[in-house]
Amino acid sequence: MAVLRIGDMNEITEQTDKMGKAFLDLAHRGETRWIRYILTLLIVIATWTFGSGVVLFSVYGSEPEGLPMDGTNPFLDFIALNLLFVTVLVGLWIGLRNAHKRSFRTLITPRNHIRWGRIFQGFGLQMGLGIVFAAIDALIFPDNYSYSLDPERFYKFAILVLLLTPFQTTTEELLTRSYFLQMLGHFTRHPIVLVILNALPFALFHLMNPEIAAYGVVPMLVSYFVVGAFLALVTLKDNGAELAIGIHAANNMFAAVLVNYEGSALSTNAIFMIHEVNVWSGTVAYIVSAAIMYWILFRSKRPVP
Repeated sequence: MAVLRIGDMNEITEQTDKMGKAFLDLAHRGETRWIRYILTLLIVIATWTFGSGVVLFSVYGSEPEGLPMDGTNPFLDFIALNLLFVTVLVGLWIGLRNAHKRSFRTLITPRNHIRWGRIFQGFGLQMGLGIVFAAIDALIFPDNYSYSLDPERFYKFAILVLLLTPFQTTTEELLTRSYFLQMLGHFTRHPIVLVILNALPFALFHLMNPEIAAYGVVPMLVSYFVVGAFLALVTLKDNGAELAIGIHAANNMFAAVLVNYEGSALSTNAIFMIHEVNVWSGTVAYIVSAAIMYWILFRSKRPVP
């Protein structure tokens, strides 16, 4: 029977203390007073508020046939929804540059370069595991899946998904993951506390999603919390946001293009449609998938450049 020695315990404690340190230390660059965080969030709200009017008018015109994003034109709705995130990204950039006086890159990595390979690695793993788990589910419950491809609509949406979804998911990661994690890092460096405190607002930010009404508040919030917790854990473990950016983009692209479900916030024409969603079993499947991904990503103790 293996015995955990004092030296092993000290090593584990040391590794835990170092987890995310370089990434969280970026918050100490530039202006760090709390008024700067409040100012940045106000700037984000201002650019989103002003930008929303510009985006909606640009996409729908002055006299749209229906209300903006009312579901009558999913094509325009998708464009408008994703462009709204660009207004948030612009506000975050202005806040970082002017309120905090630090580089926008400090939201992504403590290194002097962005690890694009790590972004694509996270993207590829998430997409691959998503396909595998969806295939297994389809084999077990074939009647719950239907082929729903409309080629003309699909290609239009596919192009938009490739162009716009990275803006939406990256904005979510940089604001709700990077910025909030670094802000919380002023109070605590314990990874478990940081993961929990970061996942809570991420889940709450999705309260307006249509899935909440379709599948229930509690199961959906738990599902969002699990996703947020995993992305926060990966960000801290990897000392950078690149993996989380890639994983989040792949997750949303998978739902938008390959396998979607009724009542989804992404009203796109995917190739396959799921008719009945069991949120609890889906959350368990995601935990298993996340555990596999975590093992693949971090099974080597060698530092990632």
